Amino acid sequence: MRRGEVVLRDATRSFSVRADPARTLKGLLLGKRAPGPAPVPALRGVTLRIEPGQTVGMVGRNGAGKTSTLRVLAGIVPLQSGEVACGGRVLALLELAAGFSRDFSGRENVFLQGALYGLSKREVNDRLEQIIDFAELGEFIDIPVKTYSSGMFVRLGFAIAAHLDADVLLIDEVLAVGDESFQRKCMRRIAEQIAAGATVVLVSHDPGAIERVCERVVVLDAGRVVFDGPTAEGLLHYHQLMGTVQGGGRSYRHVHRGAAGVTDVELRDAAGRASSVFRSGEELRLAVEVRAPVRDRAELTLELRAGEGVTLFRTSTPFEPGPDGRAELLFEVPELWLLGGDYDLLLGVAPGGEEPVFDRTVRFSVPSGPGAQGLLDLRGSWRSLTAARSGAQ
Repeated sequence: MRRGEVVLRDATRSFSVRADPARTLKGLLLGKRAPGPAPVPALRGVTLRIEPGQTVGMVGRNGAGKTSTLRVLAGIVPLQSGEVACGGRVLALLELAAGFSRDFSGRENVFLQGALYGLSKREVNDRLEQIIDFAELGEFIDIPVKTYSSGMFVRLGFAIAAHLDADVLLIDEVLAVGDESFQRKCMRRIAEQIAAGATVVLVSHDPGAIERVCERVVVLDAGRVVFDGPTAEGLLHYHQLMGTVQGGGRSYRHVHRGAAGVTDVELRDAAGRASSVFRSGEELRLAVEVRAPVRDRAELTLELRAGEGVTLFRTSTPFEPGPDGRAELLFEVPELWLLGGDYDLLLGVAPGGEEPVFDRTVRFSVPSGPGAQGLLDLRGSWRSLTAARSGAQ
């Protein structure tokens, strides 16, 4: 097979949930065994082909077969029928602390994990300082890992796995742990490995992470592939499957009947579909439903903040509620000039001239792209004045 190629053909796997009772002499002599429930099917004829260098997101309900698929690809779980093959070195980020010796120090476990992945001592030494810097454990790197917190385990486990050269990278929800800054660092490291040509299969319940990283989405349901195609259509199919297409945002406080406030908010793309990921230069629409006492003059305030909480933009608009005290408003951004990152839109309603109390927030993401860094996309055109002066002389 080509390095980085992944093939899964008619894969079937079931798991027994029966707990065998303790063996007794009577049971052995009589040969009786208590019947248990039937095996639970995890994969039912799953077929996938992933080309070298592709980035594939895998989504589905809990128990849909996502983790089982990754374990089959990693060679941890054998198939009962079908075929599986991966070209080159496969690196599985499934359980980051698996294989650690609790009595060894963090540094010693780096060498142990490297040996388990087939690296020589010299190859581990070449990566040692990078791994230690990434893990940010400081003096704890030379302390037995049995004293580590769960967060420290995660840092060290990901730091080791992320600095090993892999042709196929299998990732299962490991980015859901750790603090926000560490999650961002993990995403940057994964992006570097993608840029280097690694094939990535990512399982996550975070649609924003899937759309930032993956060009293709596979939706699993009850052990079967129910969708395999472009990311935007795949995530829409997933939301329809989960019944979460409509609505958006998170409420900070309950809006009582008759009180002013934001009752619903939804982000939409140019086609009017609910979305949480927008690329630089694309259109963004924000549909808002608000409520206020009929006779009051009220204003809706919108504030855009970067993931770190820095305010980037703020605007307000007055509105007149209808006879039922409700109003629907649409805020349209023809071209979104933000760069890669996570952003929050906060919304609040207050009587005219008063400071609003933000009671609703909705998060969206912008995928990173080449050519610029920061928050705002102000890319223009460069030209050399030196060359122009030289030509004039």
